[in-house]
Amino acid sequence: MVAPTGGEKDMDAPEILNIIESVGKESTQLEKVYFLFDEYIGLNQWEEHFYISPPIKKRIVKKIAGKSLELHIEDTLMRNTTYLLSLDNCIKDINEGNVVEDLQLLFSTSGNVDSLKLSGKLQDAYTLEVVENAWVMLFEESRNDSIIFKETPNYIAKTDKNGNFHFPNLKATDFKIVALTDFDFIYNKEELIAFSDKLINAEKDSFISLMAFDPIVEIDSIIADTLSTLTDSSKTDSLLVEIITFGKLEIITATNSPCVFQLLQNEKVIIEFIFAAKPYDLLDITPGKYQLKYIADSNQDGIWNTGDWGNKTQPEKVINYKAEITIRSNWDLELEWDLE
Repeated sequence: MVAPTGGEKDMDAPEILNIIESVGKESTQLEKVYFLFDEYIGLNQWEEHFYISPPIKKRIVKKIAGKSLELHIEDTLMRNTTYLLSLDNCIKDINEGNVVEDLQLLFSTSGNVDSLKLSGKLQDAYTLEVVENAWVMLFEESRNDSIIFKETPNYIAKTDKNGNFHFPNLKATDFKIVALTDFDFIYNKEELIAFSDKLINAEKDSFISLMAFDPIVEIDSIIADTLSTLTDSSKTDSLLVEIITFGKLEIITATNSPCVFQLLQNEKVIIEFIFAAKPYDLLDITPGKYQLKYIADSNQDGIWNTGDWGNKTQPEKVINYKAEITIRSNWDLELEWDLE
């Protein structure tokens, strides 16, 4: 005898049935918001995911009762401003833990809604992996760079699991855009940072790509890893090394500038090649499967250089080849690659 199964497992996230907005004495001041769902709900990593943009000083009070969520806004909101309440990944059902991934509410403190939009993507400048759950901040042009991390941003957004961010409620204003990977809006040691060289205006800009970097990272470790790999390889049977026949890789591209090409296995640099200009011929490569990375060696020092917020220097450009390459013994491989 076995217990009844209870039917099919619930795989669906809670759905919104209704949203009720309650204003105070001033019709522009939103005080409470009620979210009614189709099933009993609970919180899901609320402090990590919830935010309001533009940010406010006082915390929003939250209360869950059965199938409803009540938010109480105690702070005085700015006039003539469109706010975004983001509850992405903040709510789940209490039985199976299915998370509501997309839940946002726009509301305005005037008769007009600011509807200009700006989207983008945040990636690690060296690995090009997406950076999730990072703060992306907009500061008005007049804000001085030296106090940016000491004051509250004008608008904020968070990156999702794919590194994407979105501002749906902007005015036609010039902004400085900065991203940080820690929990607050202040730069902390070992935190990644990203910024744009130009001012952003949602009236003419719709998408921006940001590259996050560690301003104090020791990039010489790349070379150290390479030397370590070569040292480990030398410990193998010398007779085996002698009979290896190498392969060659020729990169065919319109680009003709100083650069570094790296061959990696399992994200570890196996060998790298430094060039001042074409031809880009990668010689004496041990046969095997590799990932290929291009680094624009702007200062011609033979290594990848991180960025600098103080000097407004971007990290050197990196491109990963989209597919794995195979190097065969005594074989020349020609690879056409658009590096522009």
